[in-house]
Amino acid sequence: MITKSIRARLLVAFCVGSLLVIVLAVNLTYSLVKRVLYSELDHFLRDKLAYQQIAAAQTGDRIVFRLSEPLLNTMQDPGGMDFFQFRFTDGREVFRSSGLPEGVNLPSVGLIDADSSKGQDAVISITNFKADGNIDDRLNPKEQSIPIRCMGVVFEPKPLVEGNAGTNELELIKVHLVVAHNCLEIESVLSDLKSRLLQIGIICSIAALLFTALTVRNSVKPVGLISRRINDLKIGDEDESIDLKEVPLELVPIIDRLNQLLKRVAKTINQERQFTSNAAHELRNPLAALRSQVEVALSSEMSSDEEYETLYNIFGLQQHMERIVSSLLLLARLDSGSQRVNSEEFPLANLIRKSWKQFFDKASEKDLKIKWEMVESDISIKSDDVLIGILLSNVFENAVTYTPSSGHLVISSEVTEGSVIISVKNSNPGIKNEEVSNLMRRFGRKNPNFTSNLGHSGIGFSICRRIAYDHLGGQINVDVTYDWFTVTIVFPTTVVLGNHYHV
Repeated sequence: MITKSIRARLLVAFCVGSLLVIVLAVNLTYSLVKRVLYSELDHFLRDKLAYQQIAAAQTGDRIVFRLSEPLLNTMQDPGGMDFFQFRFTDGREVFRSSGLPEGVNLPSVGLIDADSSKGQDAVISITNFKADGNIDDRLNPKEQSIPIRCMGVVFEPKPLVEGNAGTNELELIKVHLVVAHNCLEIESVLSDLKSRLLQIGIICSIAALLFTALTVRNSVKPVGLISRRINDLKIGDEDESIDLKEVPLELVPIIDRLNQLLKRVAKTINQERQFTSNAAHELRNPLAALRSQVEVALSSEMSSDEEYETLYNIFGLQQHMERIVSSLLLLARLDSGSQRVNSEEFPLANLIRKSWKQFFDKASEKDLKIKWEMVESDISIKSDDVLIGILLSNVFENAVTYTPSSGHLVISSEVTEGSVIISVKNSNPGIKNEEVSNLMRRFGRKNPNFTSNLGHSGIGFSICRRIAYDHLGGQINVDVTYDWFTVTIVFPTTVVLGNHYHV
């Protein structure tokens, strides 16, 4: 899974890049050192070939050596790391170094001109070979493969005669000479070099990673500060913006565009709030006059029942419009922040029952089964009782109106350490979970038909959300199941006295 964090992406990319660089650097260094070592070894083997050729001579049909065999053996590598072998071109052996065990032959390299005096890698098997290059006969037979670097050449030994007498009549014999060097020590050094390079590379990579992590953290720190600043912005305030002095140059165009967008959004929101407030204020006086006229007409004698019913319906519509206007005015005050928040001590249970009292008759008419799960009445909290009362009234009105007749309604409250939880749960009137978001937005209703929702404008939940989130610093959640429609209000507060428990 690809992470979305810029810092994490940079660190992951650095780790992958470092590993690749380490592997490439180690292999390159290893190859260069190996090439240098084996190049020097090839020079040594060529010198040895030349030296050994000088030592060999032909007398008659035999190959002899200018140095005696004991002296020739004493001039070999005392550690047993170098080998040589003289053979006729048909494969018959002439002489071998004392360090080369019997039965072990060096590879047949250098038999052709293209192969002559060129270093080649090979492997020979030696029984009971020790680390120092010697053979230990006391050990149990154990065959071991030994890497070697070998070089061969075919040459004609010079005749061993006095002067030039008989040289022309002598048939020269071709001899195949192979020299080799035991590469165990070189391979061990190279292997140790490779492991040490890896260790150094890993240590340097870890140190560089820590340095890079610190650098990246400091580099992206302004982004985090900008993110928190954006999160703290109050949408709708035209004075709110992000200071470009704190913004990295690469982000200046983005933040500048964001500031412009914030101003446009704030201007639009303020225009909407102003229009709502002005419209609500302008409607209050006509509605008040309409109500007076309807009340006067209802108090006078009616010529027929139809006229009375018509006037009564008009009066109901006028009351509904007044509630809408009052809700809009309250919402405008909440949006603008002009609604004052007073923190006072009051009994929580008493406020909840007082807010419920105005809906008692309507709940009785619908034969609703009410269940109370309240904190004890001596539990007091410190908060704004007016705003909580408005919030509860909207939630209770919604619950009583939409709960089916003979349905159930559960009202509960709980005081925890530093917070209050109020829950209103009623029988589900048919709301689906996907419809909740529409109900929570302004003027949102399950059925947009005005007559089927008489008395409700769809503003109640907007008022509840505004009070809960912006003024009480809490939250309001709606949970819908097949049987229940539950509204839960949570807001932080101070418990003044008493211990809470359910009754």
